[in-house]
Amino acid sequence: MTLHLSAAFAIALVLAFVRSAAWVSICPPFSNPSIPGMVKVAIAATVAVYAAPQLVHDPLPSSDAQVLVQLVLQAVVGVVLGYVVSLFVTTIAAAGRLIDLFSGLNLPQALDPLSLLQASIFGQFYNLVLTALLFTTGAVVVIVEGFVTSFHAVGTSFPPTTLGSLAGVVTGDVVTFFAAAVEIAAPLIAVLFCTQIVLALLSKSAPQVNVFVFGMPLQVVVALVGVGVALVALPGDVVSLVGRAMSQLFGGG
Repeated sequence: MTLHLSAAFAIALVLAFVRSAAWVSICPPFSNPSIPGMVKVAIAATVAVYAAPQLVHDPLPSSDAQVLVQLVLQAVVGVVLGYVVSLFVTTIAAAGRLIDLFSGLNLPQALDPLSLLQASIFGQFYNLVLTALLFTTGAVVVIVEGFVTSFHAVGTSFPPTTLGSLAGVVTGDVVTFFAAAVEIAAPLIAVLFCTQIVLALLSKSAPQVNVFVFGMPLQVVVALVGVGVALVALPGDVVSLVGRAMSQLFGGG
């Protein structure tokens, strides 16, 4: 890639950096608070240098007011792009939190080392697995390539859109988020629910048996075994969700 330094390239580089910085602050895995701020700035600057030549060919602002407007618009575009990807990708962690609700392990809260927030056991575990799979499956490369493609699809000029259509897209993404989380966690939730039914029937058929003594340990063991089996499908789920996010943004897989 050859860089031609000029006033137009400098303006394009600043606009690209603003969009990249906004995107990095929202989009996983770069948005994790555990990543130092200077590293995030370096990632945003690297992406901006690579994407800036695509903005040079677009109409660039020529006055101070136009520059300020473009800075705000580029920041908004970066936030929207990062939000859409985050909504799809964090579905995995949401599925882990759903499993916690049925496994009985949602009471002891632990500090998630990545988000630096309190999280339940399986929610934290799924978040760690998600971060690892984003790199091992190559999904993070697809995310970065999709973001760079956004400079070609949406540069300094924006396609005609309405607030209603944008709200419809965001609402659809939220619905997809919840549906995908339930879809990923549903098999294990069904197993845990069946375990609770078996314990209830056992307490009715054999009242002398103290179900509360071994009921909770049994649920925990079933949850641990079920999560171990479900991990096999998580790499495919991560790749599928990232692909759906790219399709949502750019209309192609």
